[in-house]
Amino acid sequence: MIIKTIGIILGLIFIGVVKEFNSLKRLSQDIEFLSQYNNNYVKYCNLYLGKNIKSPQESELFMKLISDAPKAQRLLLSNGLIDYQPAGAGYIIKNYAVLVNTIQSIRNPILLSEEINWINNMLVMQGSLYNELFEDIKRGIRNPLILLREGVQFIVSLPITLLYWTGLIQYSTQYKLTNNIFFKTLSFLIIIIGFISSIFTIALGWEQFKEMVFNYLHL
Repeated sequence: MIIKTIGIILGLIFIGVVKEFNSLKRLSQDIEFLSQYNNNYVKYCNLYLGKNIKSPQESELFMKLISDAPKAQRLLLSNGLIDYQPAGAGYIIKNYAVLVNTIQSIRNPILLSEEINWINNMLVMQGSLYNELFEDIKRGIRNPLILLREGVQFIVSLPITLLYWTGLIQYSTQYKLTNNIFFKTLSFLIIIIGFISSIFTIALGWEQFKEMVFNYLHL
């Protein structure tokens, strides 16, 4: 039983390693995508914004920004959503997706003076957040306790992850659900309970530990 317990712990740590390396790979791709998108956006603003230039190069760059806008908006997560009041309007739009709505109208920038600056700021800040998260994960890979935590969290959040994989929920929803305080607390409790039970199992032996638990629960 001791070998089985150690095997479970090592298995969870292995899952944590795989999960963290996959996270690093995805973050690296997302950071590169946001950086390239922002470069294209700044390039378009510098070369064409407000200049009424129509050319094959302008059309190609504009279409690139349009086609990549949904993914860029998704990667901004909640930072890309604001409570927005259009100029001269007496109402507020909740959770307004700034990037996708602004990019579509970037050829008519007179109406979007503030919004144009917001996009660059959002992309830069979100890229910085992803870089910080990337470095945190790299440091955590050297810590077996963090890897154990991530392995447990993967198992606990697996139903939600399956919903994302099957396309029933969006990435932003999956991210919010699996990173909220409930899942972090549940993962922490499972680790603590597992750690304590492992110590008792190793010290007392499985049969004695099981008998102690049953006596405590009056079974």
